[in-house]
Amino acid sequence: MTPTHDLFFGLAAALGFGSADFLARQATHRIGFFSTLFFLQALGGLGLLPLAFLYERSLWQVADPWILVGVLGLLNLFSALALYRAFEYGVLSVVAPLISMAPAITTALALLILGEHLGRTVLAGITLVLMGIIALSRAVPTGGPPPKNARIALVSAFAALAGFGVLAFALKYAIVAIGPMTTIVAIRLVGVAAVLPGVMAGRVRLVGPARDAWPLVIAATVIDTAAFVAYTTGIGSGSVAIVSTLSGLFSAVTLGLAALVLKERLAPASYVSIGVMLLGVTLILRG
Repeated sequence: MTPTHDLFFGLAAALGFGSADFLARQATHRIGFFSTLFFLQALGGLGLLPLAFLYERSLWQVADPWILVGVLGLLNLFSALALYRAFEYGVLSVVAPLISMAPAITTALALLILGEHLGRTVLAGITLVLMGIIALSRAVPTGGPPPKNARIALVSAFAALAGFGVLAFALKYAIVAIGPMTTIVAIRLVGVAAVLPGVMAGRVRLVGPARDAWPLVIAATVIDTAAFVAYTTGIGSGSVAIVSTLSGLFSAVTLGLAALVLKERLAPASYVSIGVMLLGVTLILRG
């Protein structure tokens, strides 16, 4: 049987990432993609630091892979910048499914490099989920607000896709050494530290959220951080291939919220794609 551990953390990550992306997209339209990213990274990293110190301090050693963590922090910064840039310039129900294809990269790396061995039923389920995600990314929605610049959105989305695909795999090496929460805190604060000099020098403009935008930023930060904890906890002691694949279901969550709140009408093929993904989840459950 597939460990319940993998299913729980993978689906929890999907629900959290999907909801957080929807909220973050709303914030990017108010304060821009860079400011949204900066506050999410800073608030998320600092907010999680006390828990990481309390529960994982005993794991911290000088010999831990801190250089790798620093590199992952920069990769996370690059990927997140591309993600929120895509949200600001694109249509949510196009951008989110495209980026959710990242688990295809993560799963391939897990199978090839980590040598994870999965049963045929589980592999079939993973294949169906990934096929559904890819098909969902090709569906064109109607209605809702038009994109600010579709070309910029697509280029940014592909950059985020590649970055997050590699990051989601490489996190495994840091998590087993310093713990999931410490890893999140470290890579987020590395990202903040990397851009802070530019902000202080006035080369990068940082827009503080208006009073009515703070609830969006805080809610997105809390949900995104919780989803990140679920994902890192899942792959830390479970299957990277299964957890990452299930986390890719966040696109269906984001699409559902976009349809309900933003009135973006999904193409009929979108519902078929979601059905294929759910069938894949069923096979993983039976694996």
